[in-house]
Amino acid sequence: MQDQLAGLISGLDLETATDTFVVVPTRAAGEQLRRSVEDRLLQTRAVMAWPNVGPRADLYRELASRATRTPLPLSEFDREVLLARVAREVRQAGLEPPFALRPSLVAEMVALYDHIRRQARTLEDFDRNLRAELEPSADTDRGAAQLLGQTAFLTAVFTAYERQLAALGASDEHRLREHLLAAASPRPLQHVLVAVADRVADADGLWPVDFALLAQLPRLARVDVIATEALLASGFLERVHAALPGLDEVLDAGSVSRTSTESAAPRLVVPAADVLVAIARDREEELALVARRLKAARRSGAPPPLARQALIVRRPLPYLYLARSVFGGAGVPFEALDTLPLAAEPFAAALDLVLDAVATSFARPALVGLLRSPHFTFEAASLHLSEQAIGALDRALAEARYLGGLDRLSALSNGWDTATGHTGREGRRRRLARPAMDVALDLARQLAPLSEPGPVLQQLESVQTFLSRHHRPLAHDPDPERSARVRRAVTGALAALGAAYAVHDAGAEVTGGDLSSTIRRFLGGQTFAVRTGVAGLCLLDAQAARFADVDEAQLLGLVEGEWPEPARRSIFYPPSLLGLIDPAPAADDPNRRESEARAAARAAFVDLLGLARHHVRASAFSLEFDTIVEPSPFADDIGAIGLAVEVADLPPSTAVFAEEALLAVPPALEAVSPQARAWAVIRQDRSASGDRRFLGEAGPWAMPRVSVSRIDRYLKCPFQFFASEVLALEEEPEDGDLPPPWERGRFLHAIFESFFREWQQRGHRGVSAEDVPAARALLEGVCERALASLPAQEAALERPRLYGSAASAGIIDRVLSMEAERPAVVERRLVEFELDAAFSFRSPGDTTRVVPLRAKVDRVDLLSGGLFRVIDYKSKLVPDPRRSVQLQVYTSAIAQQLERIGDARQPVEAFYLSLEGDAPVKALRPARNQALDEILREAEQRMVQAIDDIGAGHFPARPTPRSLCAQCPFDSVCRKAFVEPEDA
Repeated sequence: MQDQLAGLISGLDLETATDTFVVVPTRAAGEQLRRSVEDRLLQTRAVMAWPNVGPRADLYRELASRATRTPLPLSEFDREVLLARVAREVRQAGLEPPFALRPSLVAEMVALYDHIRRQARTLEDFDRNLRAELEPSADTDRGAAQLLGQTAFLTAVFTAYERQLAALGASDEHRLREHLLAAASPRPLQHVLVAVADRVADADGLWPVDFALLAQLPRLARVDVIATEALLASGFLERVHAALPGLDEVLDAGSVSRTSTESAAPRLVVPAADVLVAIARDREEELALVARRLKAARRSGAPPPLARQALIVRRPLPYLYLARSVFGGAGVPFEALDTLPLAAEPFAAALDLVLDAVATSFARPALVGLLRSPHFTFEAASLHLSEQAIGALDRALAEARYLGGLDRLSALSNGWDTATGHTGREGRRRRLARPAMDVALDLARQLAPLSEPGPVLQQLESVQTFLSRHHRPLAHDPDPERSARVRRAVTGALAALGAAYAVHDAGAEVTGGDLSSTIRRFLGGQTFAVRTGVAGLCLLDAQAARFADVDEAQLLGLVEGEWPEPARRSIFYPPSLLGLIDPAPAADDPNRRESEARAAARAAFVDLLGLARHHVRASAFSLEFDTIVEPSPFADDIGAIGLAVEVADLPPSTAVFAEEALLAVPPALEAVSPQARAWAVIRQDRSASGDRRFLGEAGPWAMPRVSVSRIDRYLKCPFQFFASEVLALEEEPEDGDLPPPWERGRFLHAIFESFFREWQQRGHRGVSAEDVPAARALLEGVCERALASLPAQEAALERPRLYGSAASAGIIDRVLSMEAERPAVVERRLVEFELDAAFSFRSPGDTTRVVPLRAKVDRVDLLSGGLFRVIDYKSKLVPDPRRSVQLQVYTSAIAQQLERIGDARQPVEAFYLSLEGDAPVKALRPARNQALDEILREAEQRMVQAIDDIGAGHFPARPTPRSLCAQCPFDSVCRKAFVEPEDA
C-alpha cells in the first residue's frame, strides 16, 4: 500500500499536486505517510510536489474552500446548541421524549442524525423503516412502544433542525454535500487518493455518501482507492465496487518496489519457541521490557536507529502518559504524534475544580481542592494564602460537619472569632484558618450566581471572568508553550460555546449543574494536537502505523477489548434496528456487517504484522487496574500467518532506569539527571542503612499517662501509635451528616448510664424477660430526653437507630435482649466505674509491675455468689480480644479495686457489647483447659511489655494484622518497611 501511494505521489508535479487530495484515517497517519514517502523519494530526487493530505473532515474543508457561495458553515458547538434548542421546542409543543434532554444525550442525537444522513438515507426513510418494524408489536411490547415514541420524537427534532438550517442559510456537512454536487467548483480537485477503507472496516473510514460524492463530484477527474490484499479480501472489495461502479482493479501498478531482500516478510521475534506473545504484568512493565531490550541492543553493538523502530498500540492512551515516565526514566528518546483529550490537560482539570465547587454547592472537598490548585491565586486582605491555612480550614469545616451551602459557610464564618472565644486546639485552628475561610467565602460569593438558574451567556461570562481574574501560570512549568496552547484551547472552546448560544439560543437559562455538564461535555469532545517527546523511538497508534516505514515493529497491548476494539454503539437503537437504514440492508443476515467488520479488523492486524522490513514482535499484559485481562483473539492468528520465527534471549536484568541507578550499591549517579544527582548526594550523607532509627527506633519517650486504649493502638501498629501520639499527627478529616464516632459513642453511653441509674433507683436489679416491657418504657423515655438535645436533623437520623425499623432491630432491643438472656442475678450495677490508682500487673518473667492507671469502665455488674462481669460498649466496631488488652486489663484492675473497698469478687465474664455491629456480643473466651485468669495474665504481660517498648522508643511499622494498612490514616507518612518480631 505504501509502495502504491509513493508511486502515485511521485508522478505529481507542482500543478497537479495542488489539485490532489490523499484521504487518510487521521492527521497523525498523514504525517507518517509524508515521512515515509519523503524518505523513499528524496533519496533519488531533490524536489517533490506534495499533495493535500488529511482525514475525511479535512477533505470536506478543502472542497468547501474551493466551492462558490458556500453556505455559512456551522461548528459542532453551533450544531449541538441549535439541536438542543429545537429539541426543547418540540417537547414544549407536546411531544415528550422518553429520556431527559441532557447535554450528553444531545450529542448522541447529533451523532444519530449524522449516521442517518451519512448512510444516504433521508429522515423519511428513517421514520418509515423503523415504524414498519416497531408498529406491529407496539401494542403488546412495552419496549417497542417506547422505541416507537422515541422515533417520533427524534424524527420531529431532526426535521425541525433541517428547517432551521434552511432558514439560517447555514450548512452542516450534509447541506455542504448537496451544495458541492449542485454546482461545479471553479477550482476543482482533479484527483483523490483514498487510502482508508469504508466505515464498515474502519472507524475513521468513508461513509456511503462519501463514495457517492466522489463518484458524482463535478470535474473530479480521477479517484484511486488504495488497499492491501488482506483488506480487500475481508469484503471491502465487494463493497467498494458497489459504492464506485466501474472501478478498475490494478495490482501494484506504478509502485516504488523494495529490493528483493527488502520485500521479504519480517521475522517474528518471540520469547520462546512455543510462546509467540510476550506477557508483562501491566502496561507499565510492558514498556519497561521494551526499554530494557533497547538498552541491551545498544550495549551489544550497532543497534538499528531508534527512528526506524516503532511501538504500535491500538489506541494511544494510556500508553502516551506511561511512555513519558518509563522511557524518560530509562533515557530512551521517543516521539508520538497524536491528539489527546483536551479535558485531560491540567488547565482543563483546573476549570473542572471551579465547576465542581458550583455543582456541589461549595462542599468541603471541592472548595479546598479549588483553594489548593496551583493554577489559581487567591488573596484576602493582602495576605498570601498559605497551605497551613488551607489545611486548618479543611479540618475545621469537617469538624463543623459542613456539607456545603453558601449560607452555612457564611454562618460558620460569622461564628468564628479570631481573638476571643474558643481556646485550645480548636481556637488555634480557627485563627490559623481565618485567611482561608475569608478567601473561600469570597470565592463562593463570586461563583454563587452560577448555582441559580440564569441566562447561559451570563453564566459563561461569569466562568470566563473567574478564570481570567484568578488564573496564574505554573511557577515551574516544564512546557510553558504547551500550557499556553491548552489555555487558549479551553478559553477558545468557552468562547465558541458562548458564540453558539448567542446566535442560536440566546434566551436559554441553565443552572450551575446544567452549565457544568454542558461545559464538560464540550471539553470532553475536544482533542488537543500534541507532539510528545523528541526524535527517537516512534510510538504509533494502529491507524498511523499503517503508513509508517520502519525496520522494527512491536505490537503492544494485545488484549481483549482493544484488538479488535468494540464497535461504537448508538445509545438509542440496537444494531439490528439501525441496520434497517443501511443502504444495502442484509435481510438474510442481520449480523453480516459485524462479521465484515471483524474480518476487516483481522486483516488490518495481519497487515501490521507484516509492516516492518526486518523484525516484528507482539506483547500483551495480564493486569489492568488489578483486574485480570484476557489475551486478544488475534493472538491465535499470529502463528498461522507463516512468518519465520526467531527466538530472542530475554534482555539482561541490568539497571536501565534512574531509580535502579539510585538503588545500586554504590549509586550510579552519572546515569541520572543533574537534579536527581543533587538529591542523591544529599541522601548519601545520611546515616547508614543499618542505623536502628530506620527500623523505628526513635529513642526514649515518656508516655504522659498510661491509657489502655493507647496501649491497644500500639499493639495494632507501633508506628501508628508513634504518628498519632508522639508526632501528634491528625487524621484526614471526613465529611458526614452525623457526629464523629467518638461523639456518637459519648451520646449512647450517656443514654445507658442514665437508664441503668434510674432502673436501680426504682428498685430493680437485673432485666428479666418479664421486666423487658417496663425497662423498654423507661429506656424510651431516657432516649426521648437525649434526642431532644440534638439538632432536628441529627435526631431524625438517630431515632431509627435507637428504636429500629421494619428492616432491623434497634439499639434498645439489642441491649434489652442481651440483659434478658443472661440468667445471673445482678445485685448491683456500677455504671461509668472509675479507675484512678496504681495497680499491680504481671509482667514477663513472672514479676510484678505497678502501673498507674486512669480509666472509666462503662459497666461493672456485681453478681450473686461473689462474682462480677465487665461490659464495654462499642458503637459498632469491636476489637478482637485476642489482639486487644483493654477488656482484660480492665477486669484485672476492677478485681483489685473491689478488693480495696472491701468487696472482693472474682471475674466470671467480660465482653464487648456492640450497639450496631454484626455480632452484638464478643466475649473473652478461654480455650479448652484454660482458665480466665490465664487470659488476664497474658494480656497484662503484653501491656507491660508494650509500656516498656514505648518508653524505649521502639516504633517499627508492624501492623497486626497487615490488612490494617489499607485503612491506616497515616499511610502517607509510613515507610511501609515491615519489621518482623525479633523472636520470629
